[in-house]
Amino acid sequence: MAKWSTIKRVFSEDQQTDADKELQLRMLFLGSSFLAAIAAIFTAMNIAKGWWLMAASTTLLVASLLVAAILAKRKNALASSTIAAVVAGVVFSFYALSGENEGFACLWILMVPVFGPSLLGMRVSFVLSLYFQVFLIALFYTPLNQIVGDCYTATFLARFPVLYFATFGGVASLAVQKQYYLNKAVRQAYHDGLTDLYNRAYYVQALEKHAENDFSLAVFDLNRLKYVNDTFGHLAGDEMICAAADLLRDAFEPDGMVARIGGDEFAVISSADADRLFDQLARFAESTCSWKGSFSEEACLLTLSAGWVARGEFPEYDLEEVLREADQRMYRDKADWYKNSGFERR
Repeated sequence: MAKWSTIKRVFSEDQQTDADKELQLRMLFLGSSFLAAIAAIFTAMNIAKGWWLMAASTTLLVASLLVAAILAKRKNALASSTIAAVVAGVVFSFYALSGENEGFACLWILMVPVFGPSLLGMRVSFVLSLYFQVFLIALFYTPLNQIVGDCYTATFLARFPVLYFATFGGVASLAVQKQYYLNKAVRQAYHDGLTDLYNRAYYVQALEKHAENDFSLAVFDLNRLKYVNDTFGHLAGDEMICAAADLLRDAFEPDGMVARIGGDEFAVISSADADRLFDQLARFAESTCSWKGSFSEEACLLTLSAGWVARGEFPEYDLEEVLREADQRMYRDKADWYKNSGFERR
């Protein structure tokens, strides 16, 4: 069960970073452009030999791959890979059915499991490869083989499907392993190990991405973490940090991206409007006050100081000035909290 859950997670997880998305788009663009050029060469060869039906199919392949390349250039990865997969399925099936050239059938269909995971992405490539498995079984191992019985040699009919299944099995296994370790490395690079929130590296990237957009930024700092660490131990402090992370996640997702940006510091980048954000802040404050740690029965032990700023408040500010304003508001709130609560700051 553990292996199946791992495979399912590999196929269900989306690309986690902008860098991964850019890499897939670049692969789609370069791969589609390269295959379009190869298909154009075959089109010229088919025209020269008078194979007009084959020429028409390769022309369709050229056009669709160019469209896929254009969509990849415009940052639409799913549409690009889907168009390339659909047209590849139609055209490559035609090659296998026509039987005019065994080399075409071998070359094109075997390219799907070999290049599919890198070019089309795991999910689209898997669906296309699965289609060709069903297609080849139906074409070569059912009465439908009468359609191509005169087009292929008996050796080819017997060996080509086995070759495809072996290629698919081997490449799919390698692709799943590669994607699993890539996902794991990305998660470790962009997630906090203690809370599983996004970390500071991802937070910085997200801020840069939203720099020119209308967004809200809230920064939080745990109050009395040093007191908890010194009084109850660092495991108690970790429990409080994790509790704050869970409550922030519950309050602000899915509108906002929650990150742990320091030992006791958190941040939320939100697309919610001002009214909704105020409601979320109020709900979050209420939930922290009702939290009880396993190490103490003290009421309202979990409190966070907050500083919130909307990008639209300061259209003339650059991103660094917006961050500074949020920090200043948070530190004013922290100073007020310690003043009103009667606790010592250190």
